[in-house]
Amino acid sequence: MASRIATRRFLSPFSRAQFQRPSFIRTMATSEVRRPYEFLVILPDKPGPEVRKRRLEVRAQHFKDMTPTLDGGKLKMGGAILHDVPVNDEGENMDFAGSVMILVAESAEDAKNMLKDDIYVKAGVWDFEKTQIYPLKCGFRFPLE
Repeated sequence: MASRIATRRFLSPFSRAQFQRPSFIRTMATSEVRRPYEFLVILPDKPGPEVRKRRLEVRAQHFKDMTPTLDGGKLKMGGAILHDVPVNDEGENMDFAGSVMILVAESAEDAKNMLKDDIYVKAGVWDFEKTQIYPLKCGFRFPLE
């Protein structure tokens, strides 16, 4: 037992020194980088047949409210996610699953805050609690021809 104590005392300073970080090594910051960046935002619709009706009722207001974000360069792309390919592009013929957009913000939280007062949230169209937001590095963009 005495030899174990002596060994621990003898090795202790050496073992601690091996695992201590030298003061000249800089550790990586864990804070979030804050600069304008594109974020892919996926907003699923709430379930239920009444949601489609509500979406169509407030759709014009949604587009109107998004205009300043679009004009300010913060909205790069946006549109509906559909369950199936529609017969035509009239809203009444679409089977909506949610919305998708690319927003320019300094963080995912800022991107979500930009949308929290949207009419689709207030009217109960988007299931806002299930919003998914990812930083996006877009490789290319082409318009639909």
